Amino acid sequence: MITIDGLTKAQCDLLDTMWNIDSVEDYEEWKSGLDENTMNMVDTLEQMVVLAELDEILDEECEPAKKVLDEIMKMG
Repeated sequence: MITIDGLTKAQCDLLDTMWNIDSVEDYEEWKSGLDENTMNMVDTLEQMVVLAELDEILDEECEPAKKVLDEIMKMG
C-alpha cells in the first residue's frame, strides 16, 4: 500500500480518478483533456506515486542490510 502524506482534498480526488481509469488509453485521453495546471498536478502526482512505490520497494529490499548495520552499530 502506498501512502503519501500531506495531500490536499483536490489532490486526493485526482488520485482517486487516476486509479479508477481502466486503461492507459482512457487515462491518456482523460489527462489530455485537463487544463494545464491540473495536468501539471497530475504529472506531479504520478511522480509522487512512483517515488513512494520505489521507496517502499527499497525499504523491503534493504531490510536485511539494515539489520546487519544495526548489529554492527551495537558492537561498536
